[in-house]
Amino acid sequence: MRILADIVEDCKCNKRPDYEELRYALLVYSFMLNMDHRVLRECLTSEKEMAPIIKKMRAENSFNMYHTALNKSPKEYLGWNNDPENPEYQKFHEMGSKLVDKIIAKRESENK
Repeated sequence: MRILADIVEDCKCNKRPDYEELRYALLVYSFMLNMDHRVLRECLTSEKEMAPIIKKMRAENSFNMYHTALNKSPKEYLGWNNDPENPEYQKFHEMGSKLVDKIIAKRESENK
């Protein structure tokens, strides 16, 4: 599998990467979006002002995460533990989905 940067460049040039490349590229971007979103939520909900050094470190971590991902194949970046082909990953994902469904159902019942 090619590196993520090449897959993205093909998409930008109206070329057609294969399904597996796109599938794993989407998973990598989803992972990175979730990581950055979590950090942003923490920044916005924190009671205290964040120290400038912490802000700088978080920005650098985000940059490094994207830089590393773009220079690896998506499958390599995700690793076997986060690969949907891994049966253990599927078990963990299913448990997480059930937990989220319970939380949503509870919130919906509380709001009625």
